[in-house]
Amino acid sequence: MSQFKSLARIYRPQTFSDLVGQEAVVRTLSQGFSSGSLTQAYLFSGERGVGKTTVARILAKAINCAKGPTATPCLACSSCLEIAEGRSPDVLEMDGASHTSVEDVRTIREGLRYSPLAGRARIIIIDEVHMLSTSAFNALLKTLEEPPPHVVFVLATTEAHKIPDTVLSRCQHYRFRLLTIPEISGRIEEISKKEGLPLDPGVIALVARSAEGSLRDALSLLDQILRVGGTEMTAAGVAELLGVTDQALEESLLSSLISGDLPSTLRTARTVLEAGIDPRAQVRTLARRFRDILHSLLEEVPLDSPRYGWTRESAARIASLPPANIFFLEQVLSVLVRGEDDLRRSPQPAITFELLLARICHLKAIIPLPDLLDRLLADSGKAGAALPSQRLSAEQTLRPSRPSAPPLPPDSLSGTRESPPVRPRPSPSEAGPLDLRIPSDWGKALSRLSHETRSLLESARIERFEQGTLLLDTGNSFFNNRIASNREALGRALSEAVQSPEPLRIETPSSGPGGGGMTGTTTPPPPLVSEATALFGSEIIGIRTRKNTPETQQGEQI
Repeated sequence: MSQFKSLARIYRPQTFSDLVGQEAVVRTLSQGFSSGSLTQAYLFSGERGVGKTTVARILAKAINCAKGPTATPCLACSSCLEIAEGRSPDVLEMDGASHTSVEDVRTIREGLRYSPLAGRARIIIIDEVHMLSTSAFNALLKTLEEPPPHVVFVLATTEAHKIPDTVLSRCQHYRFRLLTIPEISGRIEEISKKEGLPLDPGVIALVARSAEGSLRDALSLLDQILRVGGTEMTAAGVAELLGVTDQALEESLLSSLISGDLPSTLRTARTVLEAGIDPRAQVRTLARRFRDILHSLLEEVPLDSPRYGWTRESAARIASLPPANIFFLEQVLSVLVRGEDDLRRSPQPAITFELLLARICHLKAIIPLPDLLDRLLADSGKAGAALPSQRLSAEQTLRPSRPSAPPLPPDSLSGTRESPPVRPRPSPSEAGPLDLRIPSDWGKALSRLSHETRSLLESARIERFEQGTLLLDTGNSFFNNRIASNREALGRALSEAVQSPEPLRIETPSSGPGGGGMTGTTTPPPPLVSEATALFGSEIIGIRTRKNTPETQQGEQI
């Protein structure tokens, strides 16, 4: 191993076959060489360390190789060697983060007019292209749309959403994915064998998980481990060096959370914090672990399969715990995702971290809504199976019986809908007779009436009460007519409420002693009014005859 060169540079893939984890991109580009349908503008997007710039250089070799264009460059011709060493005059690499101005793009455009010096085409590789300014993108548009026949653009970015749509529409877009833990572990094992460095499987697994899908990050971490501790590093030592929890501590925390054991969870969390581990890094690790458990449960794939990369011991320990349902796992992931943002903004991340873990433990006691409904239905079914005598005794216990007054006759109140049951009234032993000449007794009498009867009389006031005749006035002819049309039933109800020995007679200003109906008019309504009354079920309050005045006659003529 070179003393001054990192493993990521030493073992950078040189051909498409050396790439790890980007089979879809490699297959599409290789088919383009086979069919001869190459384009002049490529866009590679993906997370850091997944091979975007590496594929761009391999693509440049494949185009300018002496035996090409071919998907398998020879790596021996002068063009391949110059590109591999970064000194090819026909391949220009520009860092978009440090060359963001329109002048940098104009410099590139001015050089495109010249034909390639030695190769087949001029390859322009712009890394982190999303960092270009708006003016620089505008200056690049025309060249991307109509490039010279000997020019190929390869744009690479980690944030494709920041690139203007006008640029995206002019490029073939290839999306690079994150690598899986087994893919990274396999590559680390391959490199360690070539370097003659025996590594503990626990160390390899820990490095692969810490890389979070980036092979370059994994090789950088491996470089750090080898330069600090050599091949004698254990998994616990590597975890301490990288600032992450070792496997035993991580599994202990995971088991406590799944079991809902709050004291054990807080003890483990204290150990994690005392070890100097970043709470945000620990939350991300827990989120990945719970995500694996959720997918394993849904897809029925064991955790120790190559898809998840768990050790057999770790998978067996999780399997020995009480099974976690999908609802619990979904809620845990939601809490962890929100908790990472809370930790970023918290002035006390240690307390926030412990509070976050406590919330997860409390989730274990939450019953999912479907299960809760099933339990309620089951309990109601058991209650419904009780004997009628038991239900009757329960009702009598909860609601004491009261003697109810007889209901009003069906024809007592006008209208087509049925009257509701009469509200139970107090018996004579509970309340004595009332005198309606006393103002306070009128309110007591109303309280003894049913709801519908009381609603007719509560807006009325007593104008006169003599010789068993009660003159009521609401101040509104409509409500006075309603009372007059139901005065017999209302009189009986009031007589019973005040416990009068003789029936009371009710009159209104519009009815008189023998009246009832409209106020002082015998004129029949017009036919159109009668039809409207029948159609809407309304009542005629009164009919007014318009006088023929010069003003009305003039209005009619107009």
